[in-house]
Amino acid sequence: MQVLVLTHIDLHEEVADKQGVDRRLQLFLDALGGLGARFSMVHLVQPELAAAAPDPARLALSQARYWGQEVTSVALLPRAHPSPPTAWSYYGAGILQAADQPPLRSFAGPEQAAALARLLDTTPHDLVFAHRLPGMCALLRSGRRPPRVFFDLDDLEHVVRLRTTLRPPLWPGKLATLAQLPALLAAELRGAALARLSFVCSSADATHMGRFPGGGRFVAVPNAVAVPAAPPPLPAAPTILFLGACDYPPNMVAAERLATRVLPRIRARLPAARALIAGRGSERLPSAAAPPEGAEYLGFVPDLDTLYARARIVCAPIETGGGTRVKLVEAAGYGRPMVSTRLGAEGLDFAAGSEILLADDDTGLAEGCLRLLLDDSAAQAMGEAARARMRATYDAAAISRWLGGLMGEALA
Repeated sequence: MQVLVLTHIDLHEEVADKQGVDRRLQLFLDALGGLGARFSMVHLVQPELAAAAPDPARLALSQARYWGQEVTSVALLPRAHPSPPTAWSYYGAGILQAADQPPLRSFAGPEQAAALARLLDTTPHDLVFAHRLPGMCALLRSGRRPPRVFFDLDDLEHVVRLRTTLRPPLWPGKLATLAQLPALLAAELRGAALARLSFVCSSADATHMGRFPGGGRFVAVPNAVAVPAAPPPLPAAPTILFLGACDYPPNMVAAERLATRVLPRIRARLPAARALIAGRGSERLPSAAAPPEGAEYLGFVPDLDTLYARARIVCAPIETGGGTRVKLVEAAGYGRPMVSTRLGAEGLDFAAGSEILLADDDTGLAEGCLRLLLDDSAAQAMGEAARARMRATYDAAAISRWLGGLMGEALA
């Protein structure tokens, strides 16, 4: 079976740099690979990368190594060049069609849709896997309707947009973008109607999308990671870890909140406490220019075993965004007790109080961290309980096997 994978994620080659969005796509590639699939990867990339025309054979080999699957070809379709925004292009056009909204039009403009149509007409494939809404919008606009499509919506983009728009500060222009939400939801439902199966990352999201008529079948596929064989012991040092790609706005906001608002409250009672801010772009956070006392900005860290060995607890003070957080699933796999906002833990099955501590205000987050930093037995018990839940619910190998069976039934 030849599967054409349409994705907007950047082209990566280093397996150690695999971020949450890549790890989720890996679940589906592994599931399809278990059904005997070979892959034609189609990336919507920056125009300069597409113009560089990397050697096709070398590119296919590097992507085969990156994904651990048989990749027969890689096509690079250039995104649209950004143009100076006008009031109509920013606020008006997207009311009618999601593909014309600023976050999506670089991936799904008329040129990208035409290029994808030509590719679909000339590249042999038995199945199209549309990865997230940018890929699906390009497919919808291409005018092509392949008979076998799977669609990983992942995050509900209309929910993410609503939360982002309503997050203070508010101003009239920001609120005006709410008029684009119906078109965004309509694109998600049209993509789901085209697909045999559509996937979201939590049962709550699947239930939400199932309320709308004509939107196809939604299946919850949780974000998952490989279970570490033996988590390192909890260190005695009062270290708090935040790990996430900080070029993603919700992670940037959360990392800044930990460093500048939560950590000072912790250090007021526990001066030795330190916060490790890790992940791509963390060294470029605004607060990194003049680091608060106790904050350490590590940038991208390839060796997660060593990083988690330094961390006593993990804190995820997420304020906006959608989907489920791979960072918490991963922390649980390493047996680390976790403190999070309710939004940060949304859609995850960790039990509040015994497997994770939840609070939404800065003082509550600081109090939760202090409890786990000062009480060895509580921290150990919560870390062990979280790891047990992770192994039962979020093991990537088990989820890929289940997903392969589900996809096989849908294709039969």
